[in-house]
Amino acid sequence: MVDAHVGETATTTALWLWFIGWTLVLARIDIREHRLPNRMVAICFAGCVIATLVHAIVLADITAIVTPAVASAAAAACFAIGHVTGGIGMGDVKFALVTGWMLGTISWSAVWWGHVASFVLAGVVVTGGWLQRGWRREHPVPFGPFMGLGVIVAGAAALGSVG
Repeated sequence: MVDAHVGETATTTALWLWFIGWTLVLARIDIREHRLPNRMVAICFAGCVIATLVHAIVLADITAIVTPAVASAAAAACFAIGHVTGGIGMGDVKFALVTGWMLGTISWSAVWWGHVASFVLAGVVVTGGWLQRGWRREHPVPFGPFMGLGVIVAGAAALGSVG
């Protein structure tokens, strides 16, 4: 029988490695093509859901799957508002399902701070682009990489501070 702590560590590690791997692939595509392919985002999301389901089974804790599901829906709804009002692409809305899920595996605070970090990181880069490279307001900015990085930063901060 596998020790519960070992199982928890293994499932958490698998989940984060899956997310980071897919985030790197999606970021590269978004930077080059300014799009997040639906099929790839769906595969990333499905893997996160499956890894979290295994994690919830190992922990015997239903909230380990319910909280990320609700956080995922909440993040996507917020990003959908950003899409309707302008500035957020539909690929980012779909990727928010993944980022909300991942941050929801940590805490509601992480859901908030991970997405705030995404916007702050993007703001720093865009400001630099305006100041150094003469970017105009119309300059397209791939937001997917910032979303992924914000989740990774918030996840590292939250998980690094645990125990």
